[in-house]
Amino acid sequence: NNLSPHCYTKVASISYPSIYLCITMAGLSLEHPWAFAFGLLGNIISFTSLLAPIPTFYRIFKSKSTEGFQSVPYVVALFSAMLWIFYALVKTGEGLLISINAAGCVIETVYIVMYLVYADRKAKIFTAKIVVLLNIAGFGLIFLLTLFAFHGETR
Repeated sequence: NNLSPHCYTKVASISYPSIYLCITMAGLSLEHPWAFAFGLLGNIISFTSLLAPIPTFYRIFKSKSTEGFQSVPYVVALFSAMLWIFYALVKTGEGLLISINAAGCVIETVYIVMYLVYADRKAKIFTAKIVVLLNIAGFGLIFLLTLFAFHGETR
């Protein structure tokens, strides 16, 4: 057993190092229960904000038209979620960040696809351009620069 004594989770005065290891590997440290609780609360609030555009997309679905709505907020939200996941993976041990932003990527992708289904040709082309420029080229550049140009503490 190579865990230090302070790394054990005590339940009814029984040590469970394997449970502690699994929980901390997921980034859900019980050493800081308040931080975990507020992180979980933040994820719940963030999840509800991800669902906020549902009435808008229900309206788009019913009318079969984007009705002048823009795709930019959803493309930017997808980019943001992608960046947060990348940051959490580079940092390691950030399970709450990964979980909520993975949900964000899925939800925002659904919004963008639904937008593309009902948008006119001009809006589809514009949306495709910003997805390629921001979410593929922009994120790809950040990803490659971070992994290959920066090492150690500068990363």
